[in-house]
Amino acid sequence: MENILLEKLPEDLRSILLDELLQNPFMGVNITDGKGMVLFVNKTHYKITGHPPELYLGRTMQEITDDGLISESATLISLHSKQTTHISQISSHKNRFFQVTAIPVMDHKDNVKYVINYLIEVSDLVKLRNQLQDTQSYNQELMNNNELLRKKLNRSGELVYQSTIMQNVVEAAAKVAEHDVSVLITGPSGAGKEMIANLLHTHSNRCKAPYVKINCAAIPEQLLESELFGYEPGAFTGGNPKGKKGLIENAHTGTLLLDEIGELPLILQSKLLRVLQNHKLRHIGGNKDIEVDFRLITSTNADLKAMIQEKTFREDLYYRLNVIELKMPGLEERREDIILLINHFLNLSNAKHNTSKTYQKDSLHYLASCNYPGNVRELQNIVERTVIMSTGVIITLADAQMAAGYLKPITGDTMPMDTLYPDIDDGKCLKEMVADYEKWVLSQYQKKYKSGAKMAEVLKTDQSTISRKLSRYHISSI
Repeated sequence: MENILLEKLPEDLRSILLDELLQNPFMGVNITDGKGMVLFVNKTHYKITGHPPELYLGRTMQEITDDGLISESATLISLHSKQTTHISQISSHKNRFFQVTAIPVMDHKDNVKYVINYLIEVSDLVKLRNQLQDTQSYNQELMNNNELLRKKLNRSGELVYQSTIMQNVVEAAAKVAEHDVSVLITGPSGAGKEMIANLLHTHSNRCKAPYVKINCAAIPEQLLESELFGYEPGAFTGGNPKGKKGLIENAHTGTLLLDEIGELPLILQSKLLRVLQNHKLRHIGGNKDIEVDFRLITSTNADLKAMIQEKTFREDLYYRLNVIELKMPGLEERREDIILLINHFLNLSNAKHNTSKTYQKDSLHYLASCNYPGNVRELQNIVERTVIMSTGVIITLADAQMAAGYLKPITGDTMPMDTLYPDIDDGKCLKEMVADYEKWVLSQYQKKYKSGAKMAEVLKTDQSTISRKLSRYHISSI
């Protein structure tokens, strides 16, 4: 069946498939045309997804997504962005976690002619890693393949990225997941540490057992001990007369996530250490040890080593927690992911609020130029705010500035070139594109300096030129 379908494809694409893809037992392949219509799927695609070819062939990826076969389409993202896209998904077929890389093939007019999707199951990716460890092929594989965790119950929990730093984190997490060791996840607030924890649990041997999450900062200190360790009947006034199991006990045979572990009081740090050493706990008011078996994941945005020096965190507990440390980067360290994240959160917000809004180019670049102290969580909130507060189908620059005006745009010294500058538009001549860029630069400097004299000084021109150009481009007067 595959060979018959292959004959219908153009010679150039057929050659690529024959040479590199068809005989690959690890890699699923899905080819679409420039409108997202599926032209070809191979046998490994069926093996990984569990979806027969007839569910894909002759249909668009939008139809397939709308039918719920997949939660998100890398093809559709690449058709829109004209860039290689990496996502990962959990398949409903045997709960498999696989990585998708969509690569657009452009024609001579820089339009998308085809999109080639590669699917690799994570377990197969690990095998490939071992086989290709010291070869150039492995290095290329490492550069071109990323993984994405998605929460099973909350689509907004997905990781979306193309940066190398995130690729390294997620690859490390996938490798560590199958090993039953304690993991400490560090990184700034809002960076997505919990999503890495979810990946560790979902991909572990304990994935079908309980997954208990506790935010140590969210529970009042006077209640935290009873919540963690449980209590016997009559242990204290106001408690459940029948007693209560603790959250640690509820995680028995599964995974326990202690978020913001740096907020755990010293006295409870000692009790937790004893549980980790002895694999036993005792209820408040109890005289009997209870055996517990769980995999511990902790996360924090605090500097635990500094806390050890300050005597506010136990050093012996730190080394129990930090068998493996995964460092989650802040958004500032992965700026090349921002536009991907914006488009991803836009899709989620459109689905949530039953809208079909899109960003004007200026508004997209404005949001991409901002610094986000609250990291991915703050970016997601701002995108949703623009969807809710904008009045038209197109989210304008004014809408974006209203939603994110309190943020400080970063400078070109710290921002990737492909994120900072306006996109190339084949429909415009050079003069028009130069004017677009000049307008964009003036707009950025106007927001930064609020002074025509200062703008003229920085841009090394005279103030009358600045005033004339601001008027020409209808940029708010200073």
